[in-house]
Amino acid sequence: MKRQFYCIPLLIAIFCHLASCSHQPINEKISGVLQISSIPNDALVEYEDTHGGFHGDGQTFAKFVLDASDAKNILKSLTNHPNWRKLPLSENLNLIIYGGEKDGVEYCHNFAEKLGIPHLETGYWFFFDRHSKSTCPESDIHLFERSSFNFTLALYDPGAKTIYYFKYDT
Repeated sequence: MKRQFYCIPLLIAIFCHLASCSHQPINEKISGVLQISSIPNDALVEYEDTHGGFHGDGQTFAKFVLDASDAKNILKSLTNHPNWRKLPLSENLNLIIYGGEKDGVEYCHNFAEKLGIPHLETGYWFFFDRHSKSTCPESDIHLFERSSFNFTLALYDPGAKTIYYFKYDT
């Protein structure tokens, strides 16, 4: 009986240690998703994740401000990457991030205003459609043809040395 009392706390301690070791820092996780050089820990300025509930709906927003050296490495990493494109955004992404009208339909999402993302004229963007019915995840062509959204969008502003990361799930 005494042996059980010693084993239970030991098992709990081992489980807690293993659980804490598997936690991946936010900057590393987002660097992996965006397929770029590692974003440094101290670059994270803002972070919010509202995902939760049964279906995991919500949004994640992160803002990273880089120093000159890190900005140079990130820029080098994404300029030759096929999934990072030069601004301007595609029409669909422009509508979802900044709002607007297309074919008589008003798109009021305007996530940029809600999240404090400036309207960028120069820089780079990354998009990945995670919707289960997506046939080409790098394309936003079918973004408005479905009743739900599951995508990741990132913008890089080289002038401000800032990465804006947005993950949206409905």
